[in-house]
Amino acid sequence: MPQPRPTRTDQPRIIPLTVWPTTTPGIPGALPPLAAARAIATFTHSGDLVIGIDDTGILTGAADHLHRRYTALHRTQNPTGKAITHCQERDAGLIIDHPPATTPERLLCDLSMLAGLLRPGGYLLTVHTPTGGATDPLADTITAARATGLRYLQHIIILTSPIDDGELHPHTEIPLGVGLLEPVHTDLAVFHRPGGGARG
Repeated sequence: MPQPRPTRTDQPRIIPLTVWPTTTPGIPGALPPLAAARAIATFTHSGDLVIGIDDTGILTGAADHLHRRYTALHRTQNPTGKAITHCQERDAGLIIDHPPATTPERLLCDLSMLAGLLRPGGYLLTVHTPTGGATDPLADTITAARATGLRYLQHIIILTSPIDDGELHPHTEIPLGVGLLEPVHTDLAVFHRPGGGARG
C-alpha cells in the first residue's frame, strides 16, 4: 500500500539561503555600503522608515538616496546591561541591527523592543560576524527573535571577498578568526513581523 505523501505542514520549515557577491574586499562581520543599499532597496518601499541600530553612517546615505525616512538609535550602558535608546516611532518598515554579544535575556529584551517598532509586514535584519566554537550568536538571535513573534525568513551570506576565476580571494590584512581559517563573509538574518506582505 503506498504511503501518503507528506503535506507542506509535515515538512520542516526550509529557510532560503542567498549569496550577495562583492567586487571589493570588506571586513567579515561588517555590512558593506553596497549591501546596505541593496538591503534597504529589497526590503522597503519608497517612504518607509528605516531604523539603524548603532549605525556608523553607511545607512544614512543609502536611505536618503532611496527616498526612505531614516532614524538612528544607539545602545547605551546602564546598570542592567546594554539597552537601546527609546524611540517614538512604531511604523518602521526595516530595522538593521548588529546585535552585540550578550546574555540571552538581554538579547530577548532588545529584540522585543525592536519588534515593537516594526509595522506589520516590516523587517528586522541582523548582521553577524561569522564565528566558530561553542557559542553561536546567530543561532541565539534566531531563537530570541522567534520568541518575540518574528518569523525567520532568510539567511543572506554577504561575501566580503571578491570571486576571481571561480575562487574567493580573502583580504590578506584580516586577522584569522577563532575556528575560521579564512573569513570571507558576513551573515545577515532576515526576520519578518507578520501582518503584511513579505518581500525578499
